[in-house]
Amino acid sequence: MYRKNILATVIATLLVTGVSRAQIVTPRLTFSQRDFDQSLTNAVGPNVMGFQYVLIKDGQVVSQKAGGLAQNAADGNLAMTNSTPFNIGSLAKFLSGTAMLNLMEKPSGPGSWDFGLSLQQKLDRPFTTIVPDIWAFANTPGVENITLRQLLQHRSGFDDAKVGNRTVLGFLKDPDGFLMAQYDQREYSNINLLLNGYLIPMYLAPSLKNSFNATIAASNLNQTDADAFVRDLSGNAMHAIMKTRIWDQMNPKILPDCDAANTQANTAAYSYTSKNDAANGLIGSLIDIQGHCGGHGGYYMSSRALAAYLAYFSVTDLIVTSEGRNAMFNETMATNDRLVWSSSTENPWLEAHFGMPNVIWSNGIWGGCRGVIVRLPQNYYLVLLTNSPDLSVNQLRSAGVNAFIAGMEDNF
Repeated sequence: MYRKNILATVIATLLVTGVSRAQIVTPRLTFSQRDFDQSLTNAVGPNVMGFQYVLIKDGQVVSQKAGGLAQNAADGNLAMTNSTPFNIGSLAKFLSGTAMLNLMEKPSGPGSWDFGLSLQQKLDRPFTTIVPDIWAFANTPGVENITLRQLLQHRSGFDDAKVGNRTVLGFLKDPDGFLMAQYDQREYSNINLLLNGYLIPMYLAPSLKNSFNATIAASNLNQTDADAFVRDLSGNAMHAIMKTRIWDQMNPKILPDCDAANTQANTAAYSYTSKNDAANGLIGSLIDIQGHCGGHGGYYMSSRALAAYLAYFSVTDLIVTSEGRNAMFNETMATNDRLVWSSSTENPWLEAHFGMPNVIWSNGIWGGCRGVIVRLPQNYYLVLLTNSPDLSVNQLRSAGVNAFIAGMEDNF
């Protein structure tokens, strides 16, 4: 209880007051917040319209900073802060991916799918066994073998190069949506975590499968309308489940928003084509586009809110347990076996000094917005967001890792 209260106090500080704290990493090592900040702001600040970042360790704020503009003069001349809502793009996959693991580790009761089985056993369930008939039958041969694990690993065989119909039906039933030669080979595809988001309510409530079937039959829906019906109800339910099970349990609560164009137009960061873009920027709404939120992207949240999520993720059992975190990635596993995390990059310096040969990270891209979450040694995590594409996500990850090294290198 004492640890939980301390964490709640720290995260409240992160979200509300924005106080930054330099931390002692271990009794032997010290971290230079000054050198970290100088390295990261010099690498990012002059090169983008606006930026915000938060570095945490063990759920506590080590450093945070924002600079530049969230909205240029044409849109309101709004300064960027660490509490400015921001389109995190595919970083939303981290939310929906860890939410699925949450359901597996914290089942609602004996009626749940695979109740009593281990996390590893649950991950190996073929996803078509929990979906309504519209998604379960008449698919491209091989789709029936795809497991929940393979969706979270981007090893499903769904082809991100697919053209044309990119709805769920398009990937399940069109011959170019699933490629057997790609099956169980890691290849990033947006549909994997998009589909995972829709599966969240179906995994939570096994009865939903039959309920969908009954409604589709009673309403005599054709394939296209049935697919839209399932996606709409599941997308709304996904958002509600993540809110109820995770976001509302945080202190303070967070509320990622996929309707920012209608709810946060005056306060959110806009997307721009470059750091010098003088034209009106973009702000998005998945509600306008598809009527519901998605597990793949579209959410707006600040670096403070995202760092708060990572704080609970990294040091508590609210989102996942230590088993869940280790199943997502640990230093003894092959990088292609990782769950949810989208990317892996080797780093000889971190390997030599911390025994971490691979930096595991995720990225998000929407319009000109770029963002990364970076897993660093000693339970450090970095959130870094920019609203113009002058620096790629690889450059942002590199800037963050180099800043961490700058903060640590005096110890060696």
